[in-house]
Amino acid sequence: MNLLKRLSGNVIVRNTSYLITGTAVAQVLIIVFQLVLRRIFSPADFGAFAVYMSIVGILAVISSMRYEQTIILPTDETRAYNLLYLSFVIGMIVSLLSLALLTFFKQPFMQLVNFPDEYENWLRFVPLSLLLLSVYQALNYYLIRLKQFKLSASNKVERRIAEGVTQTLSGICGAQTGLVWGDIVGQGVNAMAAGYKVHKFVGKLKISWQTMRSVAYEYRSFPLKNSFAAFLNALSLLLPTIFINRLFDEQTTGLFDLARMLMIMPLSLVTTSMGQVLVQRFSELRNKRESIKPDFLKTATLLATLAVAFALIAYLLAPSLFAIVFGETWRESGSYVRIMVWAFSFKFVISPFNMVFTAFEKIGRLSVWQIIYFLMILSLALVPASNIYSFLRYYLVIELVSYSIVGIMTLVTIREYEKSISD
Repeated sequence: MNLLKRLSGNVIVRNTSYLITGTAVAQVLIIVFQLVLRRIFSPADFGAFAVYMSIVGILAVISSMRYEQTIILPTDETRAYNLLYLSFVIGMIVSLLSLALLTFFKQPFMQLVNFPDEYENWLRFVPLSLLLLSVYQALNYYLIRLKQFKLSASNKVERRIAEGVTQTLSGICGAQTGLVWGDIVGQGVNAMAAGYKVHKFVGKLKISWQTMRSVAYEYRSFPLKNSFAAFLNALSLLLPTIFINRLFDEQTTGLFDLARMLMIMPLSLVTTSMGQVLVQRFSELRNKRESIKPDFLKTATLLATLAVAFALIAYLLAPSLFAIVFGETWRESGSYVRIMVWAFSFKFVISPFNMVFTAFEKIGRLSVWQIIYFLMILSLALVPASNIYSFLRYYLVIELVSYSIVGIMTLVTIREYEKSISD
């Protein structure tokens, strides 16, 4: 009871619980819809969709040139609001550029990522998916700034309902593009809901090109020091899917996509939500020159306990659970999980604290690690993997080593801050 009281009184745990609740409901919805969708669409369909979402995810990292992350930093509300609209403007420009590139260089691009010819028409929707995602990302950071964690969480549920219903109905009607349309509708609902909620709380503050230029210059370190590195980091997270698609086939890519998706669920369930709370909390403590060490230790202990429990359960039961839940066709996905779960569990503990670099404006350090991580992931292209299992073992080692490096860098950054406030 005492432990529960202490946890409920911890501002990080309390605020994270709001985001986790919404994310948990959204993840349950994903699983429910996947039970249907995996029987409507083939592994090859999901393999192509995984590559499509990888493309959108990579571009989304630079869609606002990282300015969306700065929205939580200004003390002045008008400057934060102008950062929001600056993110919108840049997002629109990047989306238009992606449209031009995919129009004029579609065939070379398809050959580069080995995108199947029968899914060629999917690529025309990439710019729209990208624009909607970039708009939502900026709006969500504004909700975090306002400490509206419950509203941020509810967006995830609304998005997954819209996405799942659209994909299911499209699949039943035989539309091959159903998976893509589901993503677009879900992202659209997400952006509109977040926009309404932000407007409800802040109304309409003054927006001017002069202020946007001013805040763009003030926080120029984010695009200058982190945009390229963050782009490489996004490539690092999504390149394994593309490499598998090139080395093996769409069937294997689809099996890998299911395994990866179900491991990302607990990762995003806790770490993304907690990371958003941590960056707001640590920024607040930094402005007050107060210690973050107690919050850091409590959070790290909780994450480590959950990670060990998840890894053991997944290692012992994954193949059987995949066969029971999704059908015997997907049993092999569970075998992939048994290899990768150790890396994902380690990332579960380390990833939320990457926000330390944003909160303390040490984004250059994170950029150095992101470049290192990209180079390590890129080495997978040289791996002499005779089968998918060999490939995944190499992938496991790279993930463990790279996240050990960023974990050490995080500890050094926290130690420096604690020393600075004690002097």
